Amino acid sequence: MNKNSQKPYTLTILIAVSAALFTALGIYAGIRHYDGKNTFSLENMPIAVAMQGFHDRLYIGDLDFSEKYCAANLISPDLSISKCGDIIQAALTQPEVAAKLKVTLRSSDSAMAALSSVRLSAADVVANRTYDFTAADDDYFNDACFIGDSRTVGIRDYAGIEGAVFLCKSSLTIYDYDKPKISYEGKTVSVKEVLDERKFGKIYIMVGINECGIGTPESFCENYKKVIEDIQRLQPNALIFIQGNLFVTEKKSNMGGSFTNENIANRNNAIAALADRKNIFYIDVNESGLCEDNALVPEYTWDQVHIKAQYYGIWKDFLLQHAIIK
Repeated sequence: MNKNSQKPYTLTILIAVSAALFTALGIYAGIRHYDGKNTFSLENMPIAVAMQGFHDRLYIGDLDFSEKYCAANLISPDLSISKCGDIIQAALTQPEVAAKLKVTLRSSDSAMAALSSVRLSAADVVANRTYDFTAADDDYFNDACFIGDSRTVGIRDYAGIEGAVFLCKSSLTIYDYDKPKISYEGKTVSVKEVLDERKFGKIYIMVGINECGIGTPESFCENYKKVIEDIQRLQPNALIFIQGNLFVTEKKSNMGGSFTNENIANRNNAIAALADRKNIFYIDVNESGLCEDNALVPEYTWDQVHIKAQYYGIWKDFLLQHAIIK
């Protein structure tokens, strides 16, 4: 066979290889960059998609793993990531990022392989982010609502908190959430009614001492959970702070009955599990300095249950040291 007779075969092979290459590039571009939408219809063949990819300079971007591709598909403002290399590093060093990617990344090679097929949703990352406590000043309470019993009445009267709304009453319990028990703007209403008509940025809850003789820690927590869920429904943008119920003095606890620090601690442990560190946070006021050795300091109380007026400032400062800033 002479050289001239080989030319048609060579040309045919080149055409076939080129067609296969363009088809592969078209399929790749359709899946990677165009979400596969209408990619393989008769009017939008892979070769046409490949040509569109060249027009959009997608392949050049893929070769250098450019910031353009990252910004469109992988970037998360919440993680402060600006380049794909940073995303890979975050996935390698931050378990929560790797978990979101649903892969175990042990090297940059495995990271590159994983990132080629997984998109990180910024909205999902923000929704799953947890927050740690930080310090704040008195203005932090300007959009706050305090819900509670006689101890919250003490906070209202003696802590020096300005700007907050107090929905509190002596002997209020978690079971009174939807009952007309509190005074608000000259009317007797329920906590639920107020939360239904007015929005808050932060909601603090302190109840439990009056419930110590009712039910079990589990039943108490179940009712507490229902209230929290309803508050979330009515106040979807509010931070909810569950305050652990304050201990009583050791003398009071040792008198027997239901008002024991062990009973209080069991109920606190139950409601603490409701916190997710995203929108619901547990604050253990017993760590504020008002208590020592798991009991209320005797010098701080006038009846072994409630603290004296001059010590509510300790409570307020503790709350300000346990603020959440999103």
